[in-house]
Amino acid sequence: MTGEDAFILGYGYVGKATAKALEIPYYFSRGDSNITLKEGAKKLFCFICLPTPTDEKGRQDEARKVIHDYISQMKEYGGRNIFVIRSTVIPGTCKALTEEFGVMVASNPEMLSEDTWEEDALKPRIKIIGADDIPSRNALVTLWKPIRSKIEVITDTVTAETLKYVFNAFFATKIVFANQVYDICEKNGANYKTIREALMKHPWGSKHHFKVIHKGGRGAGGHCFPKDLKVFAKYSSSDLLKKVEELNIKYLQGSHKS
Repeated sequence: MTGEDAFILGYGYVGKATAKALEIPYYFSRGDSNITLKEGAKKLFCFICLPTPTDEKGRQDEARKVIHDYISQMKEYGGRNIFVIRSTVIPGTCKALTEEFGVMVASNPEMLSEDTWEEDALKPRIKIIGADDIPSRNALVTLWKPIRSKIEVITDTVTAETLKYVFNAFFATKIVFANQVYDICEKNGANYKTIREALMKHPWGSKHHFKVIHKGGRGAGGHCFPKDLKVFAKYSSSDLLKKVEELNIKYLQGSHKS
């Protein structure tokens, strides 16, 4: 089983990283393609690497519809694909699609940094494979076997989908916490740099996300943190995450960082 048995649906940096890691030569996107969906239906794996934009209420209606429509179209071609969602989707998405279409849908969330996606693709810090059926699980484990990682999580789809949000929500929470501590230091005259270095050195502290000024701004910005925090706060109804999101928005708006 090799990358020749798969194709990529969506060719942004997540799609390109997946193609690079698994040596998948085929891709389909609205802008550029070297395979048709009908041809892709003959492949074993369809890696869905589409963007998942979030509206102001924390919903992914548009993104889910796009994924839904692609799976619907490919099923009409009569293939027996294993659909592997690399995109960040609300927990329960894979199960819902499986039940609706009677196809195998697995969760294989990407854990990439946009700035270092090429390196992260070949040397991932963690691999997450979520599948509710044994054939999909075994096939994905085999396909990813050549790519080594210190942490491997083999689980069900809901756990895999949730885990991706938990990671980003936790990272965003650390960033907001660091900003809160920085503001306290600005008020009482404490040396934030000293406090940050002590936290970074302590085994129970954190080596990451405590650099308050990052890329010229404050808060948890970029493409993923704000939208994923919004979605997971809404999905979980967590009072903590709702507050973290509220504070993060203030930091982002205050520094014009997004």
